[in-house]
Amino acid sequence: MVKKRYVKGHFIAYGMAIGIPLGVPIGLAMGNIALGPAIGVSIGLPVGVALEQQYNPNPIPLTTNQKKRKKLMLMGILGMGLAIMIFFTILYFFVK
Repeated sequence: MVKKRYVKGHFIAYGMAIGIPLGVPIGLAMGNIALGPAIGVSIGLPVGVALEQQYNPNPIPLTTNQKKRKKLMLMGILGMGLAIMIFFTILYFFVK
């Protein structure tokens, strides 16, 4: 039986994607909703790494185009997050 190969980091992303929603109820129970996703990531990341090592020992390397696209997407998301943060900071000071 041939094992299916995945791109490097495939199962790590799954672990974090499952951990974040599991951490939100933990944060709600603790009375701090913002702490929940951080706890979820800290739970999901080791699970994803373990799954990555077990089911994807020989990952498919990313091509140069995929690496560029991934980097561009990351920079775009970070830029949008920064713009939203600046917008709400300005809004906060004008409303106050």
